[in-house]
Amino acid sequence: YIGAVLVFSGIGLLINFIWDDIGSAQRVILTFGTGLAAFILGIACVRTQKYIRASTPLFLVASLMQPTGLFVYLDEYMEPTGDVLLPTLLIFGTLAAQQGAAFYALRRTSLLFLTLFFWNGFIGTAMNWLDWDEELMGLIVGVSVLCLSWAIGKTPHRAITPFWYFVGGSVLLASWWSLVEGEFFELSYLGLNAFLIYFSIVAASRTLLFVSVLGLLSYLSYFAWEYFAGVVMWPVLLIIMGLITLGLSAYAVKLGQKIGRSGATGQ
Repeated sequence: YIGAVLVFSGIGLLINFIWDDIGSAQRVILTFGTGLAAFILGIACVRTQKYIRASTPLFLVASLMQPTGLFVYLDEYMEPTGDVLLPTLLIFGTLAAQQGAAFYALRRTSLLFLTLFFWNGFIGTAMNWLDWDEELMGLIVGVSVLCLSWAIGKTPHRAITPFWYFVGGSVLLASWWSLVEGEFFELSYLGLNAFLIYFSIVAASRTLLFVSVLGLLSYLSYFAWEYFAGVVMWPVLLIIMGLITLGLSAYAVKLGQKIGRSGATGQ
């Protein structure tokens, strides 16, 4: 990984030094060509057991350089239209298909992670291009990421699920809060947190449990500050909030231990 970082840094500095002195074709070759070469080398490393561990950093370099190269190509050879969403949609869709096909052929966890990354970027850009509401976009992305993470958690590729549980849970809670804040059904945010706590146990995900408990504590703190700050009972309420926080923390620890036991027994 350190080697990949050094190689990527060197490529970036080299491109920066000579960028203004080269033409459009050279710019595309230096960016997209480098990414495509790294992607092909990553596939070659997967095919060779001796170098299989080198494939992941190569795929990561490719995932950075290829979209950069495609944007450079569009900037150099296409007339600007002012619409950045459609080119982004095409690039994310193309790379999601590329990474998905590579994962189907090689079954590498890193390729599945990159497939999800570009796929979610494609879905988010598509909804933005269609001018959907941000809250609706967040709800759809959050729910879909959680469902995909739950399905992946049952496979040998479950190592990537903590990151996606964090992303899905955070996006879902933030979008729902943006939708219900100050409304009559604001308390439904607590219900969503409770559901995610239950879901974290079923999915055996401590990451999702952390996100859910953090969201619950954040809402309780917001509620106390919004409706009770400045009143005589404010210090007492702070003490009560502290006790509630301690209780929720202890409960979360017990749930985390239960999740750990469930994961160890394969349940």
